Amino acid sequence: MKIKCSFRSHLNTNDHHHLYVPTRIMKNLTFKRHMTLKCGNSLLDVICMETKADSLQIMLDTTDSLFASLPNLESIWVSTDERKGIIHLGPVVALLINQSIQTHSLKEYFTECQDWFQRKGGFFYLLPLSSFIGNETGGVVHNGSDWETKDLPLPHLIYNRCHSRKMERSPSFQKALIRLREKDISLFNSGFLAKDEVYHALKDSPVISQHLPETVQGFDSLEEMLTDFQDVFIKGINGSKGRYIMRIQKRDSGFHMRQNTFSPENPLTFPSYSALYKQIRSWCKSTSYIVQETIPFLSIEDQPLDFRFLCHQNRKGDWELVSSVARIAARDQFVANVDQGGRIEKPLLVLQSFFSPQQSRTILKEMKELCIVSAKLLADSLEGHFAEFGIDVGIDESGKPWLIEINSKPSKRTYLENDRIRPSVKALYEYSFSKWIE
Repeated sequence: MKIKCSFRSHLNTNDHHHLYVPTRIMKNLTFKRHMTLKCGNSLLDVICMETKADSLQIMLDTTDSLFASLPNLESIWVSTDERKGIIHLGPVVALLINQSIQTHSLKEYFTECQDWFQRKGGFFYLLPLSSFIGNETGGVVHNGSDWETKDLPLPHLIYNRCHSRKMERSPSFQKALIRLREKDISLFNSGFLAKDEVYHALKDSPVISQHLPETVQGFDSLEEMLTDFQDVFIKGINGSKGRYIMRIQKRDSGFHMRQNTFSPENPLTFPSYSALYKQIRSWCKSTSYIVQETIPFLSIEDQPLDFRFLCHQNRKGDWELVSSVARIAARDQFVANVDQGGRIEKPLLVLQSFFSPQQSRTILKEMKELCIVSAKLLADSLEGHFAEFGIDVGIDESGKPWLIEINSKPSKRTYLENDRIRPSVKALYEYSFSKWIE
């Protein structure tokens, strides 16, 4: 059994750890005099003292600076394990970042997470990369008006939003992952996904393979791909936010290229394949790129269109769709990423500008099913633990969906702004709660 209550902590100088529990809570949960308070993954032996206060507020009076540094929690779940003598506080979740909170582009999202966790009965804070790799207890917590750094108990779950591939591959980061496993702390979305590993994980699935564009790694088959398809995309396997992408079209007069990273000159034309190849190789390492056939996706006023679906594991461990948007590229852009200036719309309304209402609903349902199957297969195939994917899908003129890309650090800007808590925040709480219950 569990109960939701408020929690306060106070630092004393009397060398004791007293947990004051109101009678109302004592009647619902089983407390013994000597128990262990567990907040996230941190432990403190306490003496439980019953109080006659007519409230749902637990008070910790302690000399332990870590537990005394806990902020006032207006709403937190509490449960007791009489057999093991443990009092559980949770869920306690930390989000791993590698940038200063003051300049972070997701500051609004972090505040929204903190507000929702506190409303639902959880504790959310930010974990700087320096604390993570240094095995330190420093975290960044919201004090009601702003974020401040202080020592905090270890969480039971870490959401990895580190945006540095180089850092994730470093020995210090890998050692930190080992320490987490030793402490039984879960971390999800263990690292970035490379486009080639996603393709290889999905290409042999009878259900998914028919929704994947023809893809080869490196440039050895580039000329053959251009001969076969006349129109191809070249993508950096570690590219994100619509960067490191080229679109090449074979024409009677030569080759036409659009790109958004390597040169301010755009578009570019080349009279021969050798001239094109020379330019590409001056920019790119062969093995770090894939070449894909260009599927003629639907567009709006000649601007590329695709759909972003956010998939998340739920309380039962099943994958579910939590949000979806249509993305329309900015003028003069050939990718629909919001980070490249694209705008977002409601998927069904966009589809209905091409298809009948019934067809639109059928196509949207097929896209959603494709995303769920892909998320499950990918999570089961990859090393590490994943609980959230951003999946990009395009639609051709017949209404057939095609998988464009799957990433493990999906943008938090791709949602239709309104005054509600965004679905990704709610999904994070639900997943965190389930891991705490486990």
